[in-house]
Amino acid sequence: MKCLNLARHETELTAGRLAELTGLSTSAVTALLDRLERGGFVERHRDTADRRKVLVRSTGRHEAVLTEIFGRVATAFASVADAYDDDQLELITGFVLRLNERAREFIPTLVRDLGS
Repeated sequence: MKCLNLARHETELTAGRLAELTGLSTSAVTALLDRLERGGFVERHRDTADRRKVLVRSTGRHEAVLTEIFGRVATAFASVADAYDDDQLELITGFVLRLNERAREFIPTLVRDLGS
């Protein structure tokens, strides 16, 4: 879902950028793109300016379904956020951002350690 959403919104999406954004390895992204392409969800195109670069684009398949799903998620999350004032939301946002930053720092090490 995340990869399809990124392909829908990023005009210059490459497999490398997708790996960076998702935290997946490049080989996992290649396998994922192969499956999504076989399913008709994405297409790969050579960049007209740099033929070495391959761009990933959404085909538009199931866009209505994705919009409906993400709309439901947004509505559900907004109903929770509505219970907090702006200062509380700022505190919560800072906390979550710090957790994400810390996760980005240690996950590569954790994955490497688990793989050995």
